[in-house]
Amino acid sequence: MLLVPSSGKGRPLITAYGAGGFRFGLETGDKRIEGSVLMLADEPEVWGPRTLSDLNGDGLARYLAPIVALSGKVEFVLFGSGPDLVPPPPGLRDHLTNARIGLEMMATPAACRTYNHLASEGRHFAVAMLPIA
Repeated sequence: MLLVPSSGKGRPLITAYGAGGFRFGLETGDKRIEGSVLMLADEPEVWGPRTLSDLNGDGLARYLAPIVALSGKVEFVLFGSGPDLVPPPPGLRDHLTNARIGLEMMATPAACRTYNHLASEGRHFAVAMLPIA
C-alpha cells in the first residue's frame, strides 16, 4: 500500500508498506525494511519478531529490551499488530507499563498512517510494527 507522505522534519515518513516490509522516505533516498520494523529515534531498523506469537515467553523481554531502555524518554509505543487489530500478547502491556511506557496498539495499516501524522508533528515515541504480507 502506497502512502502519500506529508512534509515533516526529523523522522522519515513511511511511504509504503506491504509485501512483507516497509519503505521509508529518507533525505538520502528511500529505505526498505524487510520484516518487522523498530524505530526508537529517527532511523528505522529491522526488528526480530515476525508475528505476535514471537513476543511470548523469553521473546517478550528480549524484543522489548530496546524499548524499555527508553523509559522516561518516550511516552508510548505505537505498535502495529499486522493486518488486523488483535489484543496484545500476554504480558506485553504489563511489561511496558512497568517501564512507564504506554501502548497504542492498532493494525499495521492504521499504525502507518498514525505514525506519519505524529512524526510530522515532531512527537517523540517508539514504533514497533509487524509486516503485512
